[in-house]
Amino acid sequence: MKKTTLLVLLCSIFLSSCRGAPSTDTLAHRLLELYDVPPSSQYVKNGVEGEYGYISPEDFTFLYTGEKEKLPEWELIEDFRIILSDSREPFELHVIRVRSSSDTEEIAKLLRKRADMIRYHNKTEESFLVYEPTVFVRSRYVILAVTPDNNAVKLMLKRLI
Repeated sequence: MKKTTLLVLLCSIFLSSCRGAPSTDTLAHRLLELYDVPPSSQYVKNGVEGEYGYISPEDFTFLYTGEKEKLPEWELIEDFRIILSDSREPFELHVIRVRSSSDTEEIAKLLRKRADMIRYHNKTEESFLVYEPTVFVRSRYVILAVTPDNNAVKLMLKRLI
């Protein structure tokens, strides 16, 4: 009986340690379930040029810096899914997984630049409501949320990662 209990306990520990982190697609879709999302466009890192979801390294950089160039940070990113509202309704969700947890701060800086751009736009464009952008770092993930309830993102991240 003791051997069986020990074996079950060891298997449980092994299986929980093997549970991998969610893909950026899975994580983004789970976060989307929290909201009534306006019509939006989605972009992925390894999209095929000319097909839905493709974003070039230069357009990716433009989103965060306003410059059209390929940044070295592009190579630090393993995968991402970016969701941007196509309407005047504010909503953005950037879910980025870096190759190494030591690179999260570099990518967080990029997302903070985007957050600053959104804040600036909110101050200068009074007719356009924008939610407060928030950057989250958890494990190898860096997330920018511009949603009606960014706290819900934080709680979901704690459950999933």
